[in-house]
Amino acid sequence: MKFIANQPIVLASQSPRRQELLRSLGLDFQVVPSTKDEPDPAQFQTAMGYVLECAAQKAREVAKKHKDAVVIGSDTIVVLNGEILLKPKSKEEARSYLQKLSGNTHDVITAITVLHGESELSFHELTKVTFYELSGEWIEAYTNTIDPYDKAGAYGIQTASALFVKKIDGDYNTVVGLPLASLAQKLSQAGYIQLEKSRIEC
Repeated sequence: MKFIANQPIVLASQSPRRQELLRSLGLDFQVVPSTKDEPDPAQFQTAMGYVLECAAQKAREVAKKHKDAVVIGSDTIVVLNGEILLKPKSKEEARSYLQKLSGNTHDVITAITVLHGESELSFHELTKVTFYELSGEWIEAYTNTIDPYDKAGAYGIQTASALFVKKIDGDYNTVVGLPLASLAQKLSQAGYIQLEKSRIEC
């Protein structure tokens, strides 16, 4: 299945994982990363409020310079017992995050804001992820790679740290960073994309 866009589409994210997922729909789109600093999580009463605002801010900033486009902003966070685990700033922080996640179930929330003209649509998906108990040796080996440091919660389910995951409850792509199925539904319902008609030769 492939789709075509009825308006120009801009993805306000530099994440190669989000780009790859959106590209799988067959759409042509432009990548314009937001340069806006993310707000302080301490300013928000809930993790949900924080991640929704992050996605909205990214989309709004990029939309100012792309007024005719459908702009997609996205943000992903990892939440354990109410604590937001962002991208680790050091090896020590990455190690601490993984120690906390070891043997526990946490939430991964990806928020999306879709902007077009005066229309703004925001939604989110939540997936529960359960880790195996992680040995210190495994954590040390993983944090010695570059992989944890550009990912919320210090791990990426699509990389080597998939070995940490015992089970997930929800949409896998939400954990990767873009809930593709629900996004495609929303874009289609809004008339921003449509299925590319193809003839099947019998």
